[in-house]
Amino acid sequence: MLRKFPTNTLSADPQLDAVRAHFDKHGAALCNAAGLINGEAGTARVLRLMSGLREASRLDRAARRKLVELHRLLSLDPFGDDLEPDLSSWPLLDPASPVVEEICLLTDRLYDLLVEIGELDDEQKALALAHGVQDAA
Repeated sequence: MLRKFPTNTLSADPQLDAVRAHFDKHGAALCNAAGLINGEAGTARVLRLMSGLREASRLDRAARRKLVELHRLLSLDPFGDDLEPDLSSWPLLDPASPVVEEICLLTDRLYDLLVEIGELDDEQKALALAHGVQDAA
């Protein structure tokens, strides 16, 4: 059973807050989708990611990489090493089926989250530069 992310406490990291909110809303569906594509390994990948997010104080590089890898898995974008999904065991699904449509929607939402994280990075860098200019003056 998936536990909900605590929503009454916010971290000092707006990116971590955005990711936690996303997984609070879509975590179970992401687990199911990754499980359909990559079996128990896919489900375990999402559960490990969610567990790490619960314990994190900020969104570090490793968590970002795992988010990108999850997006690639859901997109069926081939990637190397042991992370490559075993598509031979994936049942052939009708592209018009609700399951495939749901996976596509989840993938699009995850992409939007990745874009949001990138935009928050840009905003934080701009604020840091502006603060540095004020300190220098």
